[in-house]
Amino acid sequence: MKQGGQHPIAAGVTALVAAAVGVGLIIGIGMFVGANIMGLGGGAADDQATDPDAGASLYAPSPKPTKTANGPAITLDASPTSAPEKQAASTSPTPSKTVEEKPAKKEITLQAGIVAATPMERIDLTGIYPGGEGAILRLERNDGQGWGEFGIPDVRVTGEQFSTPIQSGRVGRHKFRMKDIDTGTYSNVVTVTIG
Repeated sequence: MKQGGQHPIAAGVTALVAAAVGVGLIIGIGMFVGANIMGLGGGAADDQATDPDAGASLYAPSPKPTKTANGPAITLDASPTSAPEKQAASTSPTPSKTVEEKPAKKEITLQAGIVAATPMERIDLTGIYPGGEGAILRLERNDGQGWGEFGIPDVRVTGEQFSTPIQSGRVGRHKFRMKDIDTGTYSNVVTVTIG
């Protein structure tokens, strides 16, 4: 054994302890930095836990009773409250107005395959009726004497589309339109000259 020197086992243990502390510090600093980068650090989250006005990132509204004959029994309050006293003040049920949304206006679009035909020539009438799936349409004609039924079987809307072939022996200018027999909605008017 050397005079004035350290024992080799004690020196080895000291070196191992120093290395372990150094590696632990490096790993700890790395985890701290990584947690802050990923947003897992305490900073802002701890501030929000102690200060309710700090601006929460997730808000779940409290349910409120709804006073309507049709619809859900409860409605979620969409306005966030930040203080407990505001929540306590809003515990009394207040009737909420429900706005009935009007359905989009359904429009029937009619087209004629030709605009001029000879007597008894086939004329293809086609069209689209968005939102009118399954509707029954009736063809009407105005040949200068007012609107009246044309006299063909009613046409069913399938895939929001419809089509029907017609023939007429009446010479002259004829206007055609389709009518939804349930709602009374009319299509645009198409004109075909026969003769």
